[in-house]
Amino acid sequence: MEIHLKFDHVYKSFGNSENKIEILKDITFEVFKGEFITIFGPNGCGKTTLLNIASGLLQPDSGEVKIDTYSPQNVKIGFIFQNYSDSLFPWRKAIDNAAFPLELNGMSVSERRKKVIQKAEELGIEIPWDNYPYQMSGGEQQLVAILRALLYEPQVLIMDEPFGALDYTTRFQMENKLLNIWEKSKITVLFVSHDLDEAIYLSDRLILLSKRPARIKKIIDNPLPRPRTPEVFEDKRFFQIKTEALKIFKEEVLE
Repeated sequence: MEIHLKFDHVYKSFGNSENKIEILKDITFEVFKGEFITIFGPNGCGKTTLLNIASGLLQPDSGEVKIDTYSPQNVKIGFIFQNYSDSLFPWRKAIDNAAFPLELNGMSVSERRKKVIQKAEELGIEIPWDNYPYQMSGGEQQLVAILRALLYEPQVLIMDEPFGALDYTTRFQMENKLLNIWEKSKITVLFVSHDLDEAIYLSDRLILLSKRPARIKKIIDNPLPRPRTPEVFEDKRFFQIKTEALKIFKEEVLE
């Protein structure tokens, strides 16, 4: 398999020499092209910092991140935040929010709206195009944010607890919609979740982090079959992964 994203001995801290807080400690792992990786760890361990370094928003103190052979600053990266509503323009309809990357490229209104509809149909996304953000549900707003990120044609899609603010039912629906979108797009995804069931359900591999400073405690291969269906929650392999991950998590938070 082709290696697409690589963390190579990444360290990150904040503060000065007298008041230094270590966040990430010797983070090394590889992500294959088209792979769906989820990251799980204790609250405040540095998961968002890791994503910010992967996206090029932050620089590591030492070590490096490469996407193919390039630094993150030199490639297209899509970023989906937990506070998705804050990333949408409240004065724009759904279709024009989704089309924003195409607007930045100088595409005409009619052309970019046409491309939005085409991409949505290709990915199986249904959105009330004429609605403004305040008229849409949380799930619909998040779909607009995801579609907008994919219209940017990124090489990697980074998602920081994107469904954390949704209710249980909507969250479950969005997880399945995301899997359908990923199956069609085959984009490389780096996904942070604070929900272990979600992290297992979505992933090809699960990266477990320690408490801060975050180290990789274990990378678990996920053998659950794709395409994923809710039936996998009753699969004994799901419970085996969850039991193993919970044991590592409890050791960290109760240490």
